[in-house]
Amino acid sequence: MNYKILKKEEMHIIGFKKWFSTENDSQMTEIPKMWDSVTEEMKKRITGLSNNEGVVGLCADMYDGGFDYWIGCMSDNECPEDLEEMTIPASTWAVFEIIGPMRPLPNAMQDIWKRIYSEWLPNSGYEHAMLPEIEYYSAGDMMADDYKSEIWIPVKN
Repeated sequence: MNYKILKKEEMHIIGFKKWFSTENDSQMTEIPKMWDSVTEEMKKRITGLSNNEGVVGLCADMYDGGFDYWIGCMSDNECPEDLEEMTIPASTWAVFEIIGPMRPLPNAMQDIWKRIYSEWLPNSGYEHAMLPEIEYYSAGDMMADDYKSEIWIPVKN
């Protein structure tokens, strides 16, 4: 797995969220359905609010056998009334580069998620910092074999 360790200042996320159960790994099929439901208009709106022209998926607030999943962007803009915002404190991140399409399932992103928790984190010397996890999606064709995305895991030693 190709990764780097980065320190980032506080980040602000603007977007919308939905709670997902982790029972039987149902989030692995349900989160892609959430992405499928996002209209082109909403994607353009979120991208327009973004500091980096990318879109993020965020895994946060784990409770009751599941977690909130956000679709949004990193932004310094004011949050529109119909969206929600979250502030993530300054932290250290393990950033994993992913190259490959987002579909069909399973995809490159899901494969790396599994490897982070089964291989990398137990052997890395780092602990999870108990902050939200970030999926960064760059602009471009998400179905292309050379599509680039990232997973950001908050870590501490």
